[in-house]
Amino acid sequence: MDVLDRYVKFYGLLHDRKWLYYRILSPIRYVVRKSAYKVLSHYLSQPVNNTFDPSNGIIVSLTSFPARIDNVWQVVECMLRQSVNPEKIILWLSEQQFPNVESLPQSLKERISDVFEIRFVRGDIRSHKKYYYTAKEYGDKLVFLIDDDIYYPTDIIERSLEFYRKNKNVVVCNYGRRIIYNPEGKHLPYSQWDDDIRLTSGDDLFLGTGGGTLLCFNDLYKDVTNIDLALSLTPTADDIWINTMIRLAGLKVLTASNGFFLPMEAETQQSLMSVNLGQSMNDKQIEAVEKKYGRIFDKKV
Repeated sequence: MDVLDRYVKFYGLLHDRKWLYYRILSPIRYVVRKSAYKVLSHYLSQPVNNTFDPSNGIIVSLTSFPARIDNVWQVVECMLRQSVNPEKIILWLSEQQFPNVESLPQSLKERISDVFEIRFVRGDIRSHKKYYYTAKEYGDKLVFLIDDDIYYPTDIIERSLEFYRKNKNVVVCNYGRRIIYNPEGKHLPYSQWDDDIRLTSGDDLFLGTGGGTLLCFNDLYKDVTNIDLALSLTPTADDIWINTMIRLAGLKVLTASNGFFLPMEAETQQSLMSVNLGQSMNDKQIEAVEKKYGRIFDKKV
């Protein structure tokens, strides 16, 4: 197990929802995060001898924005060191934020290759860039969705692919929440859902796309690439949109996660999660899709 995996796996063990353990482990998690940022940024900058075999045809897709762009090279390195190599790693960026490749940090530019591509797109559809353009171009391929601020273990694609191949009509995730319902089977507000999900499946799973999600977009509901509809209903929540398309297609969600992710050091407190939770935007956007498609997040009877 290399340095990256040791940090990621150890951090994933340092979570316990019991009040006492949470208070005890919280300072340890802080120290691990601070140490990881210093050690892993140096570790990932070192050349790696990885014989690249992209025969699995998996497309890794992600997006970013200015406040996080300086750290994205570390995410790219996590993907380049996978035990199962992707065919391509594509970073989608808005021309409104990054006019051209010269506007990017050297750490990203020097990693552009036959495997790692940077694509510039007009306009800005925010987090929906993570999946939309890849779904349009590679709808028949396996796609692995990731975020721009997480240290991923080197076996995350391999484990996800193993789950995917052993099951039918599934989407495999590595992070998500368990939907909590009231006695009548209606879902409670998003902030009350349980985010301690490991190695499980079920109709009550709501996946987080950026945690590492393996799927084929052609299997999802036909509206998945209707970006105008997606933006009108879920302008800041690609997770809600993708979960909606999964449920409407009748697919099963499996999680291959072994624990919580190790986040990168934040350059800013701004994030879609803080906006969506702090302003109850997730609940508003879930309500919007359920007005369109029915109560798809309620408990199945």
